Amino acid sequence: MKLQLRDFQKEDVLQIRENNYNAIIANAPGTGKTIEVLVSLTIDRKMLCPAIIVAPASVVGNWEKEAKKWTPWASCHVVRDRSTPLPKKRKHIYLISWSLLTDRALELLQVRPRLIVADEAHMAKNDEAARSQILYGLAQRIPHKLLLSGTPLINRIEELESLKTIFPGNNPLIVRRLLEEVAKDIPPKTRAFLPVQLPKKAEREYVKAQNDFADWLGVQLEKRFDTADAASAHRRAMAAEALVKIGYLRRIAGKGKTNAAVDWAARAVRVGEPVVIFAEHTATIDRICDSLHKQNLRHVKLYGKTPKKRRTLIVESFQKGEVPIFVGSKAASTGITLHRARHLLFVEYYWTSAEMDQAEDRIRRIGQRYPTKIWYMHAVDTVDDRIARIIGTKRRLMDEAIGLEDIRDTPEDTVKQIIQTWSETCQVPLRGDITQLGLGKPLPPLPKKGDVAQIFFAGERWNKSSVRAWAEMNGYKAIKIHFDSRFWRLRINTQKTFVPQSFRTYSVSTEIKIIVGVRAKRKSGPKGPRRRR
Repeated sequence: MKLQLRDFQKEDVLQIRENNYNAIIANAPGTGKTIEVLVSLTIDRKMLCPAIIVAPASVVGNWEKEAKKWTPWASCHVVRDRSTPLPKKRKHIYLISWSLLTDRALELLQVRPRLIVADEAHMAKNDEAARSQILYGLAQRIPHKLLLSGTPLINRIEELESLKTIFPGNNPLIVRRLLEEVAKDIPPKTRAFLPVQLPKKAEREYVKAQNDFADWLGVQLEKRFDTADAASAHRRAMAAEALVKIGYLRRIAGKGKTNAAVDWAARAVRVGEPVVIFAEHTATIDRICDSLHKQNLRHVKLYGKTPKKRRTLIVESFQKGEVPIFVGSKAASTGITLHRARHLLFVEYYWTSAEMDQAEDRIRRIGQRYPTKIWYMHAVDTVDDRIARIIGTKRRLMDEAIGLEDIRDTPEDTVKQIIQTWSETCQVPLRGDITQLGLGKPLPPLPKKGDVAQIFFAGERWNKSSVRAWAEMNGYKAIKIHFDSRFWRLRINTQKTFVPQSFRTYSVSTEIKIIVGVRAKRKSGPKGPRRRR
């Protein structure tokens, strides 16, 4: 199959080429920035190779896969650790993660690169950070530079100015397109709160921690200082400590929501919906995955500790329909495509709206055929109320097109607003009643494959493809599928596998029924004489 660019991508590549491959590509997530870079390499390979591509660790594998697809002519080397020497023979493309860049930058310079590509370039927005300084140092020695970011100006206009200094004259071409502009047929996205009550044990732990925080904050706010410098230093220190303390409140709330999150995922999978779940803290993610495992719910997990070699395989297993549930941390919130799902659940709020928007767009990308829905699992009467209000306000400001320089959207700014408004009553308008998700007994596991004779699907929404997908996502492999006058029938095991008259019906939903039987014991044949060796 011949690969082709969309019209807007062709226009972008032409613009970038006319500007001597020095540009910030700020197109929205899901619009194909990776493809535009690789096509540029193909057009002017003699000018641009060798090329260095720096990307988050979670998407290095995706760059490698896309490079094989769009630049089959190119030799590609992935820098996987801090010590393995680069190959002696020079390659066309060198792929490296941000985390390894500071250790391997000097070696990469020795291959005399002609182009450097910084994916998620906002990771180098802080001039004082080591990786930012390394990127700037490399850029001074490499003639062509492409910075990629779906949220380029992410928090403050100063961050854009910082990225501009990488280019000669500090005035690069900026290419910016929104998803709705370039894919007018993409289905809409909606957001919804999913209010939950913390279990009693978690609620008691949370209330105690919240009272401790209120006492601490009261003491800090009562302190007075003689000079403005002393007061400013104290406020900075207080904000840093508050970041940790509020983070503790978030972790308690997050862990308290894990049962509800698993209950939500189990119900979605039962009706045939693959889902994506995002959380921030490792403890929350581990608890979710432990509960999914206990309920025999097939899933994959991608977070900071996931080995780089496995990350692409994890994403592919979800996209191919091998597993129905993807659980990710912030490490999975950029650069990957998860549009097999049309439902995404945040178990924990991230600190900023920009981070959440990036994660949301994992399922709403070019190629998504269905409306997407983003669910926010919201623990009522917790710090969730305050973070949700702050994020909602910032989103409204951005929608009203107020200049980005007026909107501060960083974890530190969120914490400062929480401190300033802590004494105020905070109520977020949540539609609907508090759900009972996670408060009762978990859904029982589906019957094991070996105990299932047949599965029946009734209803207009089912067809051969969808019933097969449902079976595979739940671990069943059909040996025969056919349609009767009223329903689809999947045969999982042959009739002779079971004891006659032992069948019963397991009801998954009003549309799905599983026929379960007692397995017949295998008859052992007469033992013959043992053969001599």
